[in-house]
Amino acid sequence: MQLPLPVTLPIDENFDSFVDIGNEEVVAVLESIVAALPSWRQDEALGHLASLKLPLVTLLGVSATGKSHLLFATCHQLATRNVSHLYLNMNNYQAWSHHILDGLEDLSLIALDNIHAIAGDARWEEALFDLFNRVIETQQALIVCTSQLGPSNPAFTLPDLRSRLAWGVIYHVNQLDEAGREEAVRLRANERGLKLSNQALQFLLHHSERDLKSLMALLARLDTRSLQEQKRLSVAMVKRELGLI
Repeated sequence: MQLPLPVTLPIDENFDSFVDIGNEEVVAVLESIVAALPSWRQDEALGHLASLKLPLVTLLGVSATGKSHLLFATCHQLATRNVSHLYLNMNNYQAWSHHILDGLEDLSLIALDNIHAIAGDARWEEALFDLFNRVIETQQALIVCTSQLGPSNPAFTLPDLRSRLAWGVIYHVNQLDEAGREEAVRLRANERGLKLSNQALQFLLHHSERDLKSLMALLARLDTRSLQEQKRLSVAMVKRELGLI
């Protein structure tokens, strides 16, 4: 049974809309996890995870590389299969009690986004360390987290937490190249039903922020503008949204 989520996950951030150029391995692993849960320990393809004392997968990379997108995609798939899981964006941790982590070890998958956000907060580092220990004891849940900081980064001030983070397997999520960004924008535009000419796409790519997060936010604004104006997305419309005219 799926627990109520504290946030609504964006429905358009799924595996189909993720351009995996340079990140094929991590996508394959996450899709294998989704397919195998809740009996993931019996899946031969996940033997390398089942052999870990702490079944922890960390998606490591700088901001706006698609790490959260991959967590969303994983949770969306689990929801369709009614597999127990919970997504928490640790950027919001200050609004919660650390007791929100209590009992999560009984789920099939725990998705913790942006765990670097709690680095340096002694109470939350201790709470995350305790959760990891309970997962080790119960041997039921699998944890997938994202972080901008590696496990040995001194920003995590609790040595035992750094040690536990290092017990898992780490996948580096790479930034897309120019061709990959173009494919990602084109794919998302198609999902939104946006009629995007090649000229408008090229203008958008060359005159906006280059990171994926900014590009997708711009595309969402253009979608709204296109609906309001009842017009196909054009170079002129992109210019207006970017304040260039």
